[in-house]
Amino acid sequence: MILHVVLFVAIALLWAQSSPTGIVASESARKVGIVIAQNPNASTTEYFQESDLPATTDDQQNNQEADNVGGSAAAPNALPDLELPDIDLPGMAKLNAPVAFGSIENALSPSQLAGGVKGEHPSDAAIAAAQARLPQVSGPSGPSLQVSLFGSAPAVGHKFVFVIDRSKSMGGQGLNAMAAAQQQLASTLQSFNEQYHHFNIIAYHHRPTYFKKGNVLAKSTPEILQTISPFFNGLAAFGGTDHEMGLLAALRFKPDAIFLLTDGGDPGLNRAQIGDLTRHCGSRTTVHAIQFGFGPLQDETNFMIKIAAATGGNFHYVNMREYKDTQ
Repeated sequence: MILHVVLFVAIALLWAQSSPTGIVASESARKVGIVIAQNPNASTTEYFQESDLPATTDDQQNNQEADNVGGSAAAPNALPDLELPDIDLPGMAKLNAPVAFGSIENALSPSQLAGGVKGEHPSDAAIAAAQARLPQVSGPSGPSLQVSLFGSAPAVGHKFVFVIDRSKSMGGQGLNAMAAAQQQLASTLQSFNEQYHHFNIIAYHHRPTYFKKGNVLAKSTPEILQTISPFFNGLAAFGGTDHEMGLLAALRFKPDAIFLLTDGGDPGLNRAQIGDLTRHCGSRTTVHAIQFGFGPLQDETNFMIKIAAATGGNFHYVNMREYKDTQ
């Protein structure tokens, strides 16, 4: 036991003598110099002198006290305060994160920013207000034109889009209304002035097919009018019907008048859809609906009558039995 106590005391003394004690301050001050350059042509080395060094904190405090007491100027070796210029970058106040809207065919779908955050989508009221602020006549100018199909009340304007239902019921196995629409358009477009009156034709079932692709309407030149028959000949009547999609496709061109030619097959447009389309039309575009059927008109409150009345257009019914007898 005594041996263990002696060994423990010896180890403790050795540990205390070998433990680090940190940096010990020097008893005397030593001068320090800094080599900044050495001239290769000379044998001497240049050093900073004490007078070249900036004042230390203690020196600055002493100089400040001397200024307060004697009112003398600041030390000549004191460095001036560094002042950075306050620069305003141009446009920083107006910089906002851009919203990437969808393509024009999908203009009503929500947009997203590049980082995946959903951007604000304009409301129906904002779209209608913007549409209403557009000038009534843009693009083609000059004398306006009155356009009538199947004896309907005329639509007046410079830009016309003809939206034709190409579902199965409109084809040769149904009403054969597409062939009748082709004859009417070929005759009506002859009266268009290629300088002042522009048009497009959209055939739709569950998706649209454009006579003139892109965002520009077609001119009624002889060369373009000759391609109307091949366009109709390449259309097969089949599939379902999406009336709203056909009208939205026509509104892309901001026309003065839209002619909607359909048998009004289901699904029709409900009140909300008619209200949305009416707001999109604003005060610029009128919708003129032409309905095809066999025999007298059965429903005098259908969606075609409502949307024509809501947009300031006209409704016209074509009894295909009587129309065939006149041909």
